[in-house]
Amino acid sequence: MKKTTALLVVLFAISLTVFSQDAAIKGTVIDTSEKRNLSNAVIAVLRPADSVLAGFTRTDKAGQFNLQKLLPGKFILMVTRPAYADYFDRIEITKSSTVDLGAISLTLKSQLLQEVVVQHKLGAIRIKGDTTEYIADSFKLGAGATVEDLLKKLPGIQVDKDGKISAQGETVQKVLVDGEEFFSDDPTIATRGLTADAVDKVQAFDKKSDQAAFTGIDDGEKTKTINLQLKEDRKKGYFGKVELGSDANRYWNNNVMVNAFKGKRKFAAFSIMSNTGKTGLDWKEGMNYGANNNVEMGSDDAGGMYISFNGNDDEFGYGNYWGEGLPKGWNGGLHYSNKWKGDKIHLNSTYQYNKINTEAQGNTFSQYRLPDTILYVNDYGNSFRSRDRNRIEGLYEIQIDSFSSVKITAQASTGNNYGHSKFHQESLNSYGDTLSIIDRETTTDANNKNFNSTLLWKQKFKKQGRTISLAARQNYTEVASKGIFFSDNNYFRNNVLDSTKILDQQKGTDNITSVINSRITYTEPLTKRSLLEFNYSIDNNHRQSRIATFEKTAPTGKYEERIDSLSNEYSFNVLTQSGGINYRYAKPKRVNFSFGMNVSNAAFSRKDLKGDSTINYSFTNFYPQANLNWTMGGKGNLRFNYNGSTQAPSIDQIQPIQDITDQLNIRVGNPDLKQAFRHNFYLTFNSYKFLSERNIYVSLNMTATQHDFSTLNTLDLSTGRKTSKPVNVDGNYRINGYFYYGKKIKKLGFRAGVNGRFNVNHNTNFIDGLQNENDSYTFGAGPEFSYEKEKKFSIWLTTNFNHNVSKTSLRSDLVTRYWTQDHYVDANVHLPWKLEIGSSCNFNIRQKTSVFDKNNNSIRLNARLDRKLFKNDAARLRFSANDILDQNIGFNRNINSNFLSERTYDTIRRYFMLSFIWNFNKNGKPMDW
Repeated sequence: MKKTTALLVVLFAISLTVFSQDAAIKGTVIDTSEKRNLSNAVIAVLRPADSVLAGFTRTDKAGQFNLQKLLPGKFILMVTRPAYADYFDRIEITKSSTVDLGAISLTLKSQLLQEVVVQHKLGAIRIKGDTTEYIADSFKLGAGATVEDLLKKLPGIQVDKDGKISAQGETVQKVLVDGEEFFSDDPTIATRGLTADAVDKVQAFDKKSDQAAFTGIDDGEKTKTINLQLKEDRKKGYFGKVELGSDANRYWNNNVMVNAFKGKRKFAAFSIMSNTGKTGLDWKEGMNYGANNNVEMGSDDAGGMYISFNGNDDEFGYGNYWGEGLPKGWNGGLHYSNKWKGDKIHLNSTYQYNKINTEAQGNTFSQYRLPDTILYVNDYGNSFRSRDRNRIEGLYEIQIDSFSSVKITAQASTGNNYGHSKFHQESLNSYGDTLSIIDRETTTDANNKNFNSTLLWKQKFKKQGRTISLAARQNYTEVASKGIFFSDNNYFRNNVLDSTKILDQQKGTDNITSVINSRITYTEPLTKRSLLEFNYSIDNNHRQSRIATFEKTAPTGKYEERIDSLSNEYSFNVLTQSGGINYRYAKPKRVNFSFGMNVSNAAFSRKDLKGDSTINYSFTNFYPQANLNWTMGGKGNLRFNYNGSTQAPSIDQIQPIQDITDQLNIRVGNPDLKQAFRHNFYLTFNSYKFLSERNIYVSLNMTATQHDFSTLNTLDLSTGRKTSKPVNVDGNYRINGYFYYGKKIKKLGFRAGVNGRFNVNHNTNFIDGLQNENDSYTFGAGPEFSYEKEKKFSIWLTTNFNHNVSKTSLRSDLVTRYWTQDHYVDANVHLPWKLEIGSSCNFNIRQKTSVFDKNNNSIRLNARLDRKLFKNDAARLRFSANDILDQNIGFNRNINSNFLSERTYDTIRRYFMLSFIWNFNKNGKPMDW
């Protein structure tokens, strides 16, 4: 006991000594020309050895600063402010002292001598909380570079060959554009149409939900987000784009776009016709000519405000077609938005029309690994599909006063989906004997309509931290379809035709989904750094399905005889009420954490409208959540999140009726399904060193699910038919991790990086009544490299190696292992006479397996030659070659438990095109490329 007491006394004395050695610096920042004090200048103190941030602050309204709690030592002082050249100096701080730096003078960049080039990279990247901010002009780009070119240069951000973006290993789902909303739901909508020189800053962060941003209570809902802040001189006037391209034979790509704006008022219009895979606005064009009203406002952990638009996964939400087949697309839209009274009133409206026709053909080779045998299924087919949609959106937001605001959004759409397909299927046993041959043809004609709206009211009170908010949402969707199903089924025994069955049916469906929910939240401060949140919500989710199947009657040959076993009317309703409390503590620039619990009651009502029977049951659920965000000075930022969530089964999963459209894959619902409960864990670490431009990002995610949805599969070995039924299982989990390290090699002038990733999945299903545990693993890594000589050439290289392993408990003797490689190189060279040549190449290497022994490797080589035209190079004449080697392959390999499949399908291959592209504008400078 005495030793313990003595030790505590010594530790206490040491701590007093350490705290007593804190030092401080103070001073004033002034403008050299106007001799005025500058507010909001950033004062940063860096350790010279490793560029770790030792402390920082901002100047007050009088231009003064006082940075305290600094340890003694030698440091680099950095002072920055927008529009001014950065200031650097070396300082030495002694213990328990206050160093008066006096007046620090900053010079406007515009006043620096033109012959003197002041370049530094210390301010190129800044980390504020969990936000990584890139200063766009700090990264060298050639003339005409797009935002996509810029993003490829930013450490920790990757852009793949299709323009899809990842930040710190996670797919970017939202793009924020300086408070402006644009067409298209595609989160990749900004990078190829907006030019890099229009961007002031790029911010990458995890966006909080609307409610979390307002109340300060982190609810765990995060969306990987990129925010593009535009320069002021790119926000006035008009600009547009005309592109006309053709190969004079089969392919064409034409589009016209215009955007006129004055202050906050904006009008935009566009029209696109293409069969080269362009089905709508891509990133850059959507940035300039479109709008989307799925807008959310909030703030990041650094206190910055933004407006974002949501991406979604509907079939028209992407600027390019990534599906199977050869597409033809028509797309057009109008947009108007404005803000009044100091941005207190905001109106946004959009109309858009989309149409896509696709013709496709493909082959699928599948294998079912059973306990004592193997079944094979080969599928060959072709299809035609036509989809169109009219959609209108609107947003109205008003800031009533400094304490309250109201936001209303509404969206309505109508559309049609027509499809016709033919398939030829063969099933074989392990000896290669034919079990069945099936030829089927289906035609479907579906009409759909949707209306959804939201209301958000937020109210703050005079007491800081005391707030109340009300959020309400409504969504109604209806899909009505009618189609013909014809199937010629031939079954064999000992390779001899044994029986034949013809199915000729008409099927009509009518599915309705109606959701209404609301949530009220109240926060009450406990101290300056902590508060409590109280919330209550109610949600009613109603789904209804009607299925009517008919076959032909003998006398008339019309579809008049109802098949009761394949017809049903079913409704499923879930009424959920939830209440909870959360606690949050925040110490600015150091640590913030929250934890809490919600309790809910979910009342389920399942009705068989045909049989006039109702089953009611309910669940009580507990939703724990916890969040930690720790800023470790200049060493980095650590974030941890845990939350629990439920998922109700879909009406298709519980409706007790068979789907026999595919005779080799019969599906039947399970009305006894329970809801699933997911435990979600999320851990990230992010670190960046200013002087060495070194970036590290690490993330780890895990989801464990109770009562997860799986399948009970029954196989008929005589026909090769599989019948599947959804069931609940326990023990399913998945884990994935990501690592990135990047650094600028200053002596050699290039940037290099390396990333690594892994995925682990464990799930359980049942095969012929036997429990089957499945494990799959993916491990991957690859380096990246970029080098550029301004106005001469640039090269960018990225490689990825992935190893895949899959095994099942029922066939532990059969383990699938294979490698895949994806390599991409992009090069661009500036030539005399206003010529520019560029080329890109994708190498896709897929290792053969014992099951899939075909060569599906491909090299996709593209090239282009541009001749710049007109004043300021406003136009280009472009000759482009797509897939020069004619090797592009539509490919997908799926390994899921005991089921393995490999599919190849039609996609756009080699073509050559001559295009004229003109970017026109009047906003102070020409539109770049």
